[in-house]
Amino acid sequence: MWKEEENGTTRVNQARFKEAKETGANTVAVGCPFCMTMLRDASRADGGSVQVKDVAELVAERMKTGA
Repeated sequence: MWKEEENGTTRVNQARFKEAKETGANTVAVGCPFCMTMLRDASRADGGSVQVKDVAELVAERMKTGA
C-alpha cells in the first residue's frame, strides 16, 4: 500500500488530484484505500472543493435515496 516517493517536481497525490479536479467533477470515486488517502489529503490541502469517496459509499448513498 505504501510506496516511497520518486524523484520529480510534484507529489503524486497533488498531480493526480489536479488531473481529477480539471475534469470539473465535484466528487471523485475511488476503489482503493491508498487512493482514498492520497486524494483526500490533496483535496483537503486544496480547500476541500472536491469530495473523495469510496465507490461503496456512493452506492450506499444511492440505495438510501432510491436514485
